[in-house]
Amino acid sequence: MRHLVIAAAAAALVTTAGVSVARAQESNFALVDSDVARRFSGWTFTPSLVYQGAFDDNALLVFGPDAPSDFQSLVNPRAQVTYLGRRSEFGADYDGGFELYRDLNSLNSYNQHASVSGRRLLTPHIAIWARNAFASVPTTELLNFFAVPFIRTGSSLDDLRGGLDVALTKFTSMTVSYNFEWVKFDPTQPFGALLEGGHSHGGAATVKHQLSPSLSVTGEYTLQHATLVNGGTFDVQNADAGVEYKLLPETTVSGAFGVSRLGATELGDARLGPLWHAAINHRMRDVMIAGSYSRSYVPAFGFGGTFQNEELMGTAKAPLARRVYVQTSVAWRRNEPLAVGGLRLKSTWFEATVGYAVQPWVHLEGFFSDANQAIDRAGGQIGHTRVGFQVVTSKPMRIR
Repeated sequence: MRHLVIAAAAAALVTTAGVSVARAQESNFALVDSDVARRFSGWTFTPSLVYQGAFDDNALLVFGPDAPSDFQSLVNPRAQVTYLGRRSEFGADYDGGFELYRDLNSLNSYNQHASVSGRRLLTPHIAIWARNAFASVPTTELLNFFAVPFIRTGSSLDDLRGGLDVALTKFTSMTVSYNFEWVKFDPTQPFGALLEGGHSHGGAATVKHQLSPSLSVTGEYTLQHATLVNGGTFDVQNADAGVEYKLLPETTVSGAFGVSRLGATELGDARLGPLWHAAINHRMRDVMIAGSYSRSYVPAFGFGGTFQNEELMGTAKAPLARRVYVQTSVAWRRNEPLAVGGLRLKSTWFEATVGYAVQPWVHLEGFFSDANQAIDRAGGQIGHTRVGFQVVTSKPMRIR
């Protein structure tokens, strides 16, 4: 499930912590729900261990019908520490996975994911926050990079973000942020030398004004400057205006329309194109449904150049019985190159999981995942299917 989880996590980083409208003399930034704060305030340490066994029909991530299959085992220790206070939040986690193959032993590897985040209420109307996430994985598929083909090449990512949430008035809030992203591919592995890698940094400003308890208007501007290892640079600016509407107490829809501008580079003149995105979120007790669509220009660290990116994502989770639950994820992405010779990619991901809570701290799950990618050239079709099970153990412990 890691590729969709990371994609969702990346989207969450961009839309960090919305601002709630407060009553007079109260903080405009309730860090957590009051019931959650009473239950989990203070320090909490959560150790976890996952064992996974799965049949992988394309362990090498190669094109063609003769791709080798194998049985994969994954031993995945995890740890998380969190702090919830009246004015502060802090969280840190580490997730490492030992991947072992029954026959293709040369593919045995170790992947790592780690993050640290914090948020501090400086005044009743100003909050500061920061988050850094790091990942090192054996394939490009697991990180779900923009405009990068699925290949078995070591990939690393570091994403740093920070900013301020400011309540300008009782009904108007603003978020300003800065982000830095670094991407690296292993040049010693097949095709690794063809992938660019590099870094980017930029800023964003978002304003939200509540017109009524159900309706808000929003405006956002972002600027991203990317530098590839070959010296190429790209500047992407996005500006949009939109609305958020609460259909029900548990259901919110949003949408925005604007323009996306790619600055002039050595590969071509400046370009201007439409930008739009829409989303729906529903959460009621243990039921969660979310969906989103977006289209804009994005810098890419794959074979160089900037792409027009279009993607659709959806997730759902619901209980089937007292101890049985189901969750599913689906994503579709299309990358259109803006430079001659770029790779036109269409990618899809699907995953479904059925779980049973043996105990509150032990879950048994069966899963099916399927990833497909089409490159616009002869023989450029790759598929990757995994079917298996996993045992998940996790138990939070309060630290006094």
